[in-house]
Amino acid sequence: MEELINKFIGALDRRETTKETYLKALREFAKWLGKSTPLILTSHDIQLYKEFLASKNLSPTSLSTYLTAVRRFYYYLISVDMVTENPAKKIRGSGRPQRHLRDPLSHDEVKNLLDAIDPSSSVGLRDWAMVNFMVRCGLSEIEIVRANAGDIKVKGGKQVIFVQGKSKDKKDEYVILTPSAREALEKYLEGRGKTNEDEPLFCGVGNRAKGERITTRAIRERVNYYLNLAGLKRKGITPYSLRHTAALLAIESGAAVSEVKQMLRHKTIDSTLVYFEESEELKRKDKI
Repeated sequence: MEELINKFIGALDRRETTKETYLKALREFAKWLGKSTPLILTSHDIQLYKEFLASKNLSPTSLSTYLTAVRRFYYYLISVDMVTENPAKKIRGSGRPQRHLRDPLSHDEVKNLLDAIDPSSSVGLRDWAMVNFMVRCGLSEIEIVRANAGDIKVKGGKQVIFVQGKSKDKKDEYVILTPSAREALEKYLEGRGKTNEDEPLFCGVGNRAKGERITTRAIRERVNYYLNLAGLKRKGITPYSLRHTAALLAIESGAAVSEVKQMLRHKTIDSTLVYFEESEELKRKDKI
C-alpha cells in the first residue's frame, strides 16, 4: 500500500502542500485497511471508511479532504489498470458547515488584541502590521506567508496587496488595505528599511530566521501569543478567527456583499452570505 501511495503522490501534478495533505490522508486510509488490499474494495467499504472518519470527530472540511484523497487515489489506480471502477466515486463528505466553527472577536477585543502588541521593537512592528492585515483586511496565514514587498501596489487610486491564496498558482487577486492596515504597514516598512520587491514582506527576526520568509507555524504562534496576552484565548478563538472578524467588522461598517466577497476572495456569493447571516445573529445577541 505504501508503494502505491508513493507512486500516486509522485504522479500528482499538484502543489507540494497538496501532496503532503493527500499523503497524510492516504496513510490514514492505509492504517484503516490494515493488511487488506485497496484493489478489492467496494462502495460499501468506502462508506464504512467514511463512517470511521466521522467517528473521529473530524471537521466537515477534513472529512471531505480525506475522502477526496481516496477518490483521486482510485482514479490513479484506474489509470494504471489496477482497478476498473472507482468505489469512492459517489461517497462524498458532509458538505460545508452552514456556520463557521471559529468565533469572531468583538470591537473591544480587536482593540485589546492590537494593544497587546508592543510596536517599539522590530518583532512588534512586524506583528502589529501582520495582525492588522489579518483582522482588518482578512488575509489568511498562507497569504501572509507568500506576500512579497512588491505585492503592495496602487490600484484605482487605492493601496492594495496582491495575494496568492491556498491552491493558487499566481497572485491575480488583491485586497484593499484599510487605513489602519496602511498605517501599520508604513511604520513597519519604515522600521525595516529598504527592501527589494521580491523580498518576503514578513520575515523572521530571530538570529536563525532573520530575513527568511515567516512560516504559518510562526504566524500561529505569534497570534496565539497575543491572544493569550490580551486574555482573549478561549474555545472557538484561533488565529483563523481574525479572518472571520475582518469580514464581520466590514459588514458592520456597511460593506456590500460584493465588497466582502472580493475581500475574502470567495468563488461563490453563497460563502459570503454566510457572514451576513452570522452578522445578523450577532447583532441580535449584541456580541459585535
